[in-house]
Amino acid sequence: MFNVVTIAREYGSGGASIGHKVAERMGWECIDKQIIERVAVLGKCDPTWAEQADEQSCAWWERVMSGFRHGGPEVYVGGVADTGVDRDSLQQFTAHVIEEAAKAGNCVIVGRSSQCVLRQQQRVFHVLVYAPLAEKLQRMKQRHPRERDLPGLLRRMDNDRLRYAQEYFACDSRERGLYHLCLNSAIGLDVCADIIVDAIRLSSTSQREQEATSA
Repeated sequence: MFNVVTIAREYGSGGASIGHKVAERMGWECIDKQIIERVAVLGKCDPTWAEQADEQSCAWWERVMSGFRHGGPEVYVGGVADTGVDRDSLQQFTAHVIEEAAKAGNCVIVGRSSQCVLRQQQRVFHVLVYAPLAEKLQRMKQRHPRERDLPGLLRRMDNDRLRYAQEYFACDSRERGLYHLCLNSAIGLDVCADIIVDAIRLSSTSQREQEATSA
């Protein structure tokens, strides 16, 4: 039976809100920004820097400069926290937090390529949330009222998340085979949450019936 849900989402699709609604309906923990807090504790780094590096892959020049920082007198902090934790290390901490949350179960994990980290786990239900461009841009206006190029920001955010999954997990997050359910949030955030909850509960009921029949 499923006891963990991952929510992959296009930027501006409302996927995070849907994840919170699912957790509330199921009585589970929703793990979203908490991942950043836990990673910052593990890496002993500034939570603000951890948030800036969230779902961001490490550029090749950051790795080179990080090597200089650790191997010589040069000091570089552009892609490395004051403690020496770089984006690559941050990703390892992130994957660890996701894996530990999945072990505990009864949780909804939002983003951070959790669908890739946990793709081999049998008890994890994977969801992808997407939305029409116009709806995503409208939602983004509320979050970024001063942004002049919302389509550009949208492309950057989605591309960053795509690279993050590809670089660290050799995983194409656009691959529909990763997911049990793909939802267009244009039908409504509450409707999406209800569909996810119903799917989990129906799946659990079906499994119990199969086990009872085979017993």
